[in-house]
Amino acid sequence: MQTPVHTAPFFRNVRRFFGGPATPAQTAFKREILCAEDVSELRPAIFLKDQIEKVVGAPAESNRGAELDHVLRRTVTNAPTIAFHIKNAVLVDGSVYAGRMRHMIANKSVAANKSVSYVDTAAICSSAAGSTYFGHWLADDVLTYMLAERYGKPICCAPNSPFGHMPLYEEIFGQDWAATDRAHVGHLILFQDFAQTSLKRRRQLELRSKVLRRFAPTANNYLIYLRRGNTGVSRPIANEPEIVDGLAREGFTILDIRTDSLERILSCLVSSRIVVSIEGSQTYHGAYALPAGSGLLLLQPPDRFTATQRDWSENIGARFGFVVGDRGENATYFSFHDIMKTVDLFFSDKA
Repeated sequence: MQTPVHTAPFFRNVRRFFGGPATPAQTAFKREILCAEDVSELRPAIFLKDQIEKVVGAPAESNRGAELDHVLRRTVTNAPTIAFHIKNAVLVDGSVYAGRMRHMIANKSVAANKSVSYVDTAAICSSAAGSTYFGHWLADDVLTYMLAERYGKPICCAPNSPFGHMPLYEEIFGQDWAATDRAHVGHLILFQDFAQTSLKRRRQLELRSKVLRRFAPTANNYLIYLRRGNTGVSRPIANEPEIVDGLAREGFTILDIRTDSLERILSCLVSSRIVVSIEGSQTYHGAYALPAGSGLLLLQPPDRFTATQRDWSENIGARFGFVVGDRGENATYFSFHDIMKTVDLFFSDKA
């Protein structure tokens, strides 16, 4: 007889008290290497000489030193992609429990759907970051889904708040993200899948080909400014009207993540030459749409600098660059002159 799922946290805490916490690697009865550790060679990021000195901080999940290393390094050793096979696991309200292990895949306190599924074999494709941030779902979780479906129907958690562009990507990619909040699983697979291995790159390119079949590139070679507005975590730009007007005069197409349909955004991105945007989840649409040889130029607040988009840019052959702004009281100011000088670097032999 199965024990009720809501008791899983209690029994895990009892075991943890006597034996300490456990990781998926420690809990697994089988460790399957799907892709061995490998090394990636990276092209240099594109930026003006004075930009690094302006960086003063990083997002809460990282730190300045790690992000600067991320953007300046020319080679990276990628951790292996691993499937951890675990017996008698329980999924309840965003966490997987087995033995002394608790593995969080969503930040949920109480599930909306309290019905319980009973599954012989299944794999998890959701992650805590992907359930919280659209960009991580799009750049990571949809790729882990492709590993999970090898073992049967993937188990997904609903995002902590709705992702408006999720349904179209489900349709394009042929994925079903219907949520499972509570389940007993006899044989559960969890993945280590964060590194940009050759296996992850192949999966990204496979999904990119599906986007390109849906939105055929043209010869327009769009110059694009992708406006974030007040979507997601606010990143206000003090002089955005000046930037938009200046870029429009330079021939840029202005897209707005709030008002333009995803179909329009993707149909422009697949024919883009360069995309300029404030750092944020909206830029991750480029992971499956930017052409090889194009560029992604991020406007970076100096106190939350990040280079995670460099990973997927490299995977599809797009160049990555940035301009660091000057932080004001409530918004970040970006020099239009610096933006255009950096755009010129993308198109010059110096890049």
